[in-house]
Amino acid sequence: MAAQHAGQAGQAGRASAGSPVAGNGAAKYGITRTPPGGWAQAWPVIMFVAVATFCVGLILLAWPQATVVVVAALIGIALLVTGIFRLIHGFTADEASGGTRAAYVIIGLLAALAGLYCLRHISVTVVLLAFIVGVFWTLHGVVDLIVAATSGAGEGRGLRALVGVLSLAAGLIVMFWPAISLTILLVVMGIWLMFYGLMLAVMAWQIRRLAT
Repeated sequence: MAAQHAGQAGQAGRASAGSPVAGNGAAKYGITRTPPGGWAQAWPVIMFVAVATFCVGLILLAWPQATVVVVAALIGIALLVTGIFRLIHGFTADEASGGTRAAYVIIGLLAALAGLYCLRHISVTVVLLAFIVGVFWTLHGVVDLIVAATSGAGEGRGLRALVGVLSLAAGLIVMFWPAISLTILLVVMGIWLMFYGLMLAVMAWQIRRLAT
């Protein structure tokens, strides 16, 4: 009889340990259980993308004398790296729902296309560059808000909604600002890229913590 009670207690303990509640707050960022092996080992890549994105944003803020060509090159590289990362995430995030993975793929394709366009047409005007980036940010914000509204509790809804609102606001600002100057464009892009880099760094840290 005592052995039977001990077995039941052991099963209850294992069930409690496997519960998402035991994630030490990781569900806050949309990571509710130990990531799959390949994805768990990719946290250094995510951290590298986060640092690179943050540095590009910092350069744009600290270099107000940059030309349109330099800005287009930096933005193109940042968008291309973001797009590749989002595509990989969309195809490998087995723990995410089908809708979330589809949203990641859509954002990745949009980012990659916008980045390639900026790199291929590097001598664009400020207005055209603002429009391209604004369209991407607007669509990025809309997709993130839709995913946040349709995902369940504990799937990073708050963080995703915040990114969606900021992306939508940044996109609308650079798209519809009358006679936008290069300085204003640099400030808006720099702030968004730095925030996005911080968000990716938080995500990488959470994956590393759950994988160890």
